[in-house]
Amino acid sequence: MPCRTIIFRADASPSIGMGHFTRTLALAEMLNVDFHCIFATRQPTEYQISEIEKICHGRIDLPEDDTHFKIFLTHIKGDEIVVLDNYYFTTEYQIAIKAKGCKLVCIDDLHDQHFVADVVINHAEGIDSSVYSVEPYTKLLLGFKYALLRKEFRVKTQLIKDKKYSCLIMIGGTDPFGITNNILEQLSSTEMQKPIAVIANSKSCYNNVEWFQNQTASEVAKLMENAEFGIFSASTIAIEACAKRLPFICGYYVKNQMDIYHGIKNNKIALCIGDFNELSECKLLISLRQIMTKKDRILMQVNQRNLLDNNSQTRFLNIFQEL
Repeated sequence: MPCRTIIFRADASPSIGMGHFTRTLALAEMLNVDFHCIFATRQPTEYQISEIEKICHGRIDLPEDDTHFKIFLTHIKGDEIVVLDNYYFTTEYQIAIKAKGCKLVCIDDLHDQHFVADVVINHAEGIDSSVYSVEPYTKLLLGFKYALLRKEFRVKTQLIKDKKYSCLIMIGGTDPFGITNNILEQLSSTEMQKPIAVIANSKSCYNNVEWFQNQTASEVAKLMENAEFGIFSASTIAIEACAKRLPFICGYYVKNQMDIYHGIKNNKIALCIGDFNELSECKLLISLRQIMTKKDRILMQVNQRNLLDNNSQTRFLNIFQEL
């Protein structure tokens, strides 16, 4: 019996970053043995194409302009499962896909519209189902039990005693507010015994800093294993850090990070310092002293282990097989 097809629809760009693309591709990787996985995206870069080809069985390239909405619908036959991940897929667009006869899954972190999807995924911890407007048949998959983790973050962490880096910084996206540079500027007044690793799209001149770009999941995982702690935005990268049992300082800078931030803060799985745009040197240095305390780091790791069991692949496979 041939495998059923899942079409994953997500984009990445300098303006929206890689988050939607990365977490949707992570879901495809969890399902690609049991399903025929196709990835549809607009004007993919060479890096995106390479990542898609590692996981999916096919690709649909869509135009950059707004014709991508209608063109994508022409690729749907009606017997597929469609997965959508972005904020511009409206309720009306969901209805158009459902009208084709498809089963529909939406990945969401804003809960700001009505969903007609069969399944809605929000992997922020602590979300109450009452915040969602959905159809009676819609199944909500909420919390870290449904973490959209790449396989490199679902395997046992390699324990490295002599860490290469004092800190790993990854704010994500294009960092339009210059948060990475602001953090590094504030850290320049402290004496880190080991280098600081930074994953970012652009580089600046700072002492004792090593820069990384376009890192694969395996490379990011290795950097986490080799860092004593991290500084991350409240996004998928923070959940990946929890999976790697890495103590970290967490903040947010846009609205769609608020759910993940509050879940992390309420469960004490990182040291949360609020809005990165309002981060003062005093607040950051106080946080650094706290996270360098062995007792606090161990407590974070215990809470991470208790909350995130890395069995989301099995849960997702069961849900998709029922669709």
